[in-house]
Amino acid sequence: MAGAICSRSCRAACLPDKSLSPPHITLLGGINMDVSVHAHSALRAGDSNPGQVQCSPGGVARNVAENLVRLGQDARLVGVLGDDVFGQALRQSGAAMGLDMRACLTLPGQRSATYVCLHRADGDMDVAVNDMDIMDALTPALLQPHMALLRSAAVLVADCNLRPDVWQWLTTEVAHPALFAEAVSVAKCTRLSAVLAHVHTLKANRLEAQALWGRAIASTQDACDAALALHRQGVGRVLISLGAQGVAWCDADGRCGHRAARAVPVLSATGAGDALMGGLVYGHLQGWPLEKALAWAMACAEITLGSPAANAPTLSVQAVQHHMQHTPL
Repeated sequence: MAGAICSRSCRAACLPDKSLSPPHITLLGGINMDVSVHAHSALRAGDSNPGQVQCSPGGVARNVAENLVRLGQDARLVGVLGDDVFGQALRQSGAAMGLDMRACLTLPGQRSATYVCLHRADGDMDVAVNDMDIMDALTPALLQPHMALLRSAAVLVADCNLRPDVWQWLTTEVAHPALFAEAVSVAKCTRLSAVLAHVHTLKANRLEAQALWGRAIASTQDACDAALALHRQGVGRVLISLGAQGVAWCDADGRCGHRAARAVPVLSATGAGDALMGGLVYGHLQGWPLEKALAWAMACAEITLGSPAANAPTLSVQAVQHHMQHTPL
């Protein structure tokens, strides 16, 4: 074991020469079955409400991976599945769309991660419940055989469904120079607090950024201040999603700004943040500056808002280009 992990001083030399093969993105984290409930009218507590129930593949890491595949990228997913019908369906759906899940392990006796979300009639989330107990089984020891896959990626995307010791292992032993972190939730995002200095790009929403910053975010200026504060704690680039108010950002040079969102019809807010992350990764691979990558990423998110599913089946490079050209700010 001791000989399998490089010292900090030699990690750059140990990374494979990516020029020898097409670049791929490795994604590590949640793989869920999403159960989305959409109410047809105003919700009445304590009563049965008419609506629509839909099951679809989800999970933050998996959603970002699907978006990248739809954008023509080689995305390789690392995670855990239960040996249940949801696990079988998740693996089958990945294979059907060309998502590489060979590094995903099926764990005997475990339930696949499941996320149940209730949306109001306007498309915004009312409440959600997640059953992510299986993520406790994803340990550094389980990930060690996939070290080469993690290190050889052009970008490594990880979400905060990962245990704190996995984050510590990722940042000290894998130490990928392009580690993109997805905050996931208020309850889980603080797992990043001890490793912020190792994160290349952090994406969080308003509530998650508040938890990491330790102060309330009541305006776009507050969000810009939070992004700068997190950058000063060591994060290379910070994006804070503000929903309909757009995105506040801070780049690697400490430049901050805000980009307004387009007014688009919203069928479901679920998955829009994952599409945003997918767009950011895509832009990074093109070598674009953060502002250009963010414009692309927000278009990905806006297309996803118009889909009832967490991953818009219409997403493509051509669809994003058309959206940016024909949907006014």
